[in-house]
Amino acid sequence: MIPLLLLMGCKADPADDATCGAESDTVVAVITELTFGRRAEDGTAWGFDLDGFDSDPGDSEGCGAGDFTDPEGHAGIDSAFSGLVPALEATEASAVEDLIQDSIRNGQLLLMLELSRVDDPVDDDCVDVGVWRGEGTPLTGTDGGVLDSQTFLRSDLPPALMPGAALVDGTTWAQPLDMNLPMQVLDVELNFSITDGAIRVDLHEDGSISGYLGGAVPVSDILGIVAEDDLADIRDLVTGLVELAADMHPDEDGVCQSLSIVLEFEGTRAFFYE
Repeated sequence: MIPLLLLMGCKADPADDATCGAESDTVVAVITELTFGRRAEDGTAWGFDLDGFDSDPGDSEGCGAGDFTDPEGHAGIDSAFSGLVPALEATEASAVEDLIQDSIRNGQLLLMLELSRVDDPVDDDCVDVGVWRGEGTPLTGTDGGVLDSQTFLRSDLPPALMPGAALVDGTTWAQPLDMNLPMQVLDVELNFSITDGAIRVDLHEDGSISGYLGGAVPVSDILGIVAEDDLADIRDLVTGLVELAADMHPDEDGVCQSLSIVLEFEGTRAFFYE
């Protein structure tokens, strides 16, 4: 299992706050690119061990779906959706990532990462991690990318808050991550409900960030999306693939009800109106 316990933090009780930075000591960034996690040619995949099992193909813990190893050698990685990406790219679903980027550029999907109590942006044993929805229309450059150092409002939507994480060599891992990721694709309102998840954030010297987040998405959410008329052409394909790949939350009959998914991201520094 990825050593989250080694990187999670220090807040065993309120007294531990004395060893943490002030809540106002923050690092904020806005996600500027969001893509589905893919498998590399060597079979590795970024992600997390979400269920605590390193499953081989056919194991009951993962409903027959085998786990992966990430490029850093961590085993037990749950990233079932990454196996569907090549098949979906051969259909009209290939436009989904471009539409996600459009949603970021027009301000419909502003995901903001906030690290608070940061004494040291490289090594800090006690930071809090939050994923917020931002509000505002970002300024973009001639290349269409979101420009650095912009200021946005916090949305009233509830954030995903993960206290007591740590920074090690500029990287933090935090969990549990539970969030809704709404987006508009092909005139269909999509809503990925990500649960039992985790996030990795790499801070860079220029203020940019990169990383990935992952979690379990209910199969029923995905099937509800492809039930829309605009997606009728790929309904049977997606339904078959998703039901076969489901690897999380088995029911009493051993049938998995959720699919593990990883989303990779890049971002740039930003600020909140306070």
